[in-house]
Amino acid sequence: MNTLKTTIGSIAFILVLGVLGGCLDGPEDHQGDWAQSDNLKALQDSEAGTARRQAAAQALCNEARGPNSEARWLSDGSLACTSRRAVVKAQVQL
Repeated sequence: MNTLKTTIGSIAFILVLGVLGGCLDGPEDHQGDWAQSDNLKALQDSEAGTARRQAAAQALCNEARGPNSEARWLSDGSLACTSRRAVVKAQVQL
């Protein structure tokens, strides 16, 4: 009877390891996390570049139209410096 319990316990243990074996895998489990981390890093770098571009555009508009101007990017990619009175396009080489 004791041998039967030991055998059943051993078989159950082996089955549990077989079922949970996928959870115990090595570094491959983190490949999705690494890809997500790489995507987040690329997005943060892109946003930093966009912020620098917007700051440079705002400085150009402040110089051209004064401190009350606003830098806006039009759908064609050109920069529009707006003030309280009118819209004026400024050429920007990127």
